[in-house]
Amino acid sequence: MSDIGKRIGRRIRDLRTQRQDRWTQEDLAERAKISVSFLSMIERGERVAHVETLASLAEALGVSLAELFVEPAPQGTNGEELLRPISEFVRSRHLDSRDVEKLLGVARAMFATQASPM
Repeated sequence: MSDIGKRIGRRIRDLRTQRQDRWTQEDLAERAKISVSFLSMIERGERVAHVETLASLAEALGVSLAELFVEPAPQGTNGEELLRPISEFVRSRHLDSRDVEKLLGVARAMFATQASPM
């Protein structure tokens, strides 16, 4: 199997298991409307899914299709791990730029008394 298939499979598994509610393969397969055995083969890198299936998996996980192809930076290399929950929150709720600006406004108001690190 190709390296890309294995990397996408690992990424799907990581997104599934890193969820706060830690979905099982059964949970994700049901939401993506695919069989558990097919999802298992995808996660192990034994099968490469069609783009439509990848889109269904991404939607079920609450991420963009592009997110399945992004390998996160190793933990501790920068502040990415701190930003991940915020990013996942924005994606899972399909917030647009106006919504994100409102969210930032609330954060700015909450932390207005703290000195800015920049």
